Amino acid sequence: GGSNVGASPSVWRVGCADHQQARPANAAMLGISSYDSDEEAAEPVAEPTAAAGAAAAPAGVQPKAVGVIAVAAGKAAPKGKAVGKSKSKEALSASRLKHIRKEVDEAKSATAVVQVVRRCLEDQWDARWGADALHQIAKRSTARTRKEWAADLGVKKLADKLKALTADHTSLPGLGNEGVDVSLKALDALRRMNFQEAEEQKDALERAIVSLVADNWKHPVKSLARLFWLGAPLKLQGRGGSGDYDNLLPAELRARAPDLDGPDVAVLIAAMRREGLRDEALLQKVVGRLKVEGIHAGLSATDLVEMTEGLKELGGEDEAALRPLGQEILRRRGELNPDESHRVHAAFQAMKLPLPSVWMKPGAATKRGGSQILTTQAFAPQEGHEKKRRGNNEIERVSPPRVVRDYKMMSY
Repeated sequence: GGSNVGASPSVWRVGCADHQQARPANAAMLGISSYDSDEEAAEPVAEPTAAAGAAAAPAGVQPKAVGVIAVAAGKAAPKGKAVGKSKSKEALSASRLKHIRKEVDEAKSATAVVQVVRRCLEDQWDARWGADALHQIAKRSTARTRKEWAADLGVKKLADKLKALTADHTSLPGLGNEGVDVSLKALDALRRMNFQEAEEQKDALERAIVSLVADNWKHPVKSLARLFWLGAPLKLQGRGGSGDYDNLLPAELRARAPDLDGPDVAVLIAAMRREGLRDEALLQKVVGRLKVEGIHAGLSATDLVEMTEGLKELGGEDEAALRPLGQEILRRRGELNPDESHRVHAAFQAMKLPLPSVWMKPGAATKRGGSQILTTQAFAPQEGHEKKRRGNNEIERVSPPRVVRDYKMMSY
C-alpha cells in the first residue's frame, strides 16, 4: 500500500505486484510486460487465461476477448528504441522539395540563393534544387561577383556535391527521366562558375547523350540546347551505338525550334560561334525566334551583348530580328558597363544598323500585307511627355477650403 512515486523501478515492481496480478488486462492493453532497469532481465508475465478473465468480469457482463489482449501484450517496443519515434532520416518530401525549388527560382539576387543553400544544404539536400541553386547563382551574378561567389565556402560545398553527383553514373537513375536534365543543368552551372573545365565533363556528357538517344530525345528542349553548348568545345561521340551525334542533335533542335526561349537562343548562338558548329538551317530558326515578342525575357544585359556579337559573326543580319534586340539593349543600357556598351555599339554599326536608329522613324508608314494595306504609326517621345515619378509635383496643389469663423462675413 501507499504511494510509490519516486521509487526505483525494481521497488515499484515489487510494491505493485498485487496490483499487477489483480489487473493483468489493463497492463496488457497498455503494452507493458515489465518495468525494470536495463541491468535486470525482464520477468515473464503470465498471459491471462480465459477463466481468469471470466472470473474478473462482473456478473452479467461478457468478458473481453482474451486473444486480442494477448496479441497486444506481445507487441512490446524493442529494447533501446522509443515508442512512436519515426525513422531518423528520410528522403526530402515532394512538398518540401517543391517549396525549396520555388524559393530558389523566385530569388531576386545571388545573395538570396546563397542564403537558401546555407540553410538547406546539410539537412534537406536534393540534387534537383542543388542544380537549380548553382545555376541561379551563376545567372544572377556578374563576371566579377561570380568569382567572389565561387570562393564562398557554402557555394564550394554545393559545387562539390554536384561534381560527385555528375561523376557517379549510379546516382542519377534514381531520379527517373529527370535525372539527365538535372545532370545537364548541374554541368551547365559548374561550367559557368568555373568549377569545371570542358574536358572534365566529357564522360558525363557522353553518358547524357546515350540516355537522350535511348529516350528518343523526349526531354525538354532546354536540355538539348544545354547539351549543344556544353559539347561545343569537345568532340563528343556518345557510347553504346548512340548514332551520329553531330547530326542527330542539330536536327532535333531544328524540329523543336518553336519551343526555344531567350536563354536557349543565347546558348545556341554562343555554341555556333565555335569552329565547325555553324548550322545554317538552325541559325535561320534561331534568328526567326528573335522576332517573337517577349523572347528576351530571362536574359541578362551581358547575354544581349554576346548575342549581338554572335549574330554579327555568324551573319544573322536580319533587321526584323535586330531591331527588337537593339531596343531591349537601349532599355537596359544602365546595366551595361563601358566596355559592353562600346562592344554592342560596334557590333550594330558593323551590321549597318546603328544602335540609336533601331527605333522606327516618327510618322506613318504603310506596307502591303497580302490583300490589305497596313498602316503603322510611330511616335517619338518629346520633352515634357515622359511619365512623372510619384512625388514630383510641378503644379502647386489646391489648398483646402478655409473655415470662416466670422458669422457676419458668412452672411455676405
